[in-house]
Amino acid sequence: MKFTDIIKSHKQKQFVPNKYGLHEFGGEVPNGFEIPENEFLGGFQYLGKISKKDKFLEWLPFDLNLICPIFTDFDAVYLDYTTPTKPLIIYPANTYEITSAYQELRTDSKIVYKQSKFSLKDIKGINEDNEFEIFGIAGKPQPYFEDEPVLIPRCPKTNKKMKFVAQLFSNDHIEIESKNFSCPDEYEENLFRTLNFWCDGSLLIFIEPSSKVIHYSISNT
Repeated sequence: MKFTDIIKSHKQKQFVPNKYGLHEFGGEVPNGFEIPENEFLGGFQYLGKISKKDKFLEWLPFDLNLICPIFTDFDAVYLDYTTPTKPLIIYPANTYEITSAYQELRTDSKIVYKQSKFSLKDIKGINEDNEFEIFGIAGKPQPYFEDEPVLIPRCPKTNKKMKFVAQLFSNDHIEIESKNFSCPDEYEENLFRTLNFWCDGSLLIFIEPSSKVIHYSISNT
């Protein structure tokens, strides 16, 4: 099935916990997967894997291991997954200059989140009744304001519009397993208790399948 056919037939799907699910969020960095060298405060955190075995996402060129410097004030991150187990940084080049709101973070700071399996199921849409229950969606990104649609990024290698993969929300679904740092401030320490994106934001993930470039950005109010 072509990507365009999927979008026409399914507006949105949501990731739901399922012990037999194909998708995994949280967990340790898989054996054989290499985090690119960088100087981000907090570094790249491993977020999980989205599987192309799911018929809804079979258009993906490979299973996508998600990594992102989620504790920093980046505007966007572009990674080249030409070698899916060894992504390279395209942007930003100046990782050492990217700031963070968290004072205790160092370049080797690391969090491991508890691994949970998820599957995709149909959803009619996100509304006031379910917005805090949903961990993530696929098919179509969710804007924060109806009159401000999500901007579709372009691939820095091909200039093609990228295709939406998933959007993950800060709704306390994935708890922490361990971390190698602590914060003296209780409020800040509590912010690391669960997977979140700038406290209340969402992580947007796009791909350009032909170039195998992945885009990550965080959207919040």
